[in-house]
Amino acid sequence: MTGAVFSLLLLSENAFSGGPVRKPKITPLDTRMLRYIRNKDFPGAVLLVLKDGKPIINQAWGETRYKSGKRPHSENTVYDLASVTKAVAIGITIMHLVEEGKVSENDTLGKHVKAARGNPLGKLTIERLLAHKTGLPPYYFSNYWLLSTNKWNESAFAPIPTPDNPDPFRGKFMPRGYRKGMLNDLCRLPFTGRMKTIYSDLNYILLGCLVEEVTGKRLDKYLKDWLFDPMGLKNIAFNPLVNGIPKERIAPTLEDPLYHGWVNDAEAAKLGGICGAAGLFSNAADLAEIGLMLESGGLYKGKRYLQSSTIRKFAWQIQPGHARAMGWQKPARSRNIKSIAPPKASQNSFGHTGYTGTLFWVDPTKDLVIVFLTNVTYPKDGISTFKKYAGYKTVLKLVYDRI
Repeated sequence: MTGAVFSLLLLSENAFSGGPVRKPKITPLDTRMLRYIRNKDFPGAVLLVLKDGKPIINQAWGETRYKSGKRPHSENTVYDLASVTKAVAIGITIMHLVEEGKVSENDTLGKHVKAARGNPLGKLTIERLLAHKTGLPPYYFSNYWLLSTNKWNESAFAPIPTPDNPDPFRGKFMPRGYRKGMLNDLCRLPFTGRMKTIYSDLNYILLGCLVEEVTGKRLDKYLKDWLFDPMGLKNIAFNPLVNGIPKERIAPTLEDPLYHGWVNDAEAAKLGGICGAAGLFSNAADLAEIGLMLESGGLYKGKRYLQSSTIRKFAWQIQPGHARAMGWQKPARSRNIKSIAPPKASQNSFGHTGYTGTLFWVDPTKDLVIVFLTNVTYPKDGISTFKKYAGYKTVLKLVYDRI
């Protein structure tokens, strides 16, 4: 074993504990992670697995960025969650709002969002948006639309936050009301959705609009008030740099050091970093606590956040012909349907992945929570063996094989 490979293996739970470092036992999981790191798929990764509410795997490999010598850590290192935001910020919050009687999964977007009324998107239901059954484009980039209507002039943004320029865009600050105006314009787009399942960020951008209209609060504030603060979570937030999380703790996902700590996703950035489709940052430990709440049927430290029946309705029931539920990725019921779930995962398990190399998985049947975080887009995004050869499914399979 080379010295470099051995040093990477030392970045494990023994290193976190502060105790003496022993020569570790190399597992298939270690071998796979080291292969990804050697292939430059990502500089490092964190894996935290809870079984029956207790950590059974708490490991890290590599570095937060290449040649930094800085170890990733399940508690200290914060990652850009990318599309895991869809499940945590929107999927869980919609369940909460349904229980509050403020919305129903059968409600249309137009019922709650004024800007969508009388427009094609206003006819889409919450259930269809959650399950990506709208037929909307898989990726929606607003650049051309913004430029063609003279709505986007980045050079005019303020270099520091002011009362007139409060919303951050990757270190600059947009004018007050800009984000709200853009969301309203997005709700008026002339897209006609059809009953076809296509993964689309726009579905969750629209659901983020709905949450804000229904609650009267911005998405980040509402999440903080109803979920994060009551659960005592201090390391999960939109725009971490303006919410008390220093840059040194954040794993970079973009090559430009000026963007370090700001959301990787371009559309979320244009929405001030606060978006239903992407934008949340978290460490593995806080995300695992949310998983524990879901795995426990909505109960966490004696307080009920969701009813178990609501979680079963939204996250357990598999959409026919797909590996999806309302807001969640699922195991497949047949071999001809693609899924990230390995064969050993129960049919009741659910979770979500993120473009930056993040994975959040809950298996209530097996009392299991899995959080895997990397920065696979750093320093340059592109084709990698992790992306090309089903990296998320590989990680889940290795975890299920090990427990």
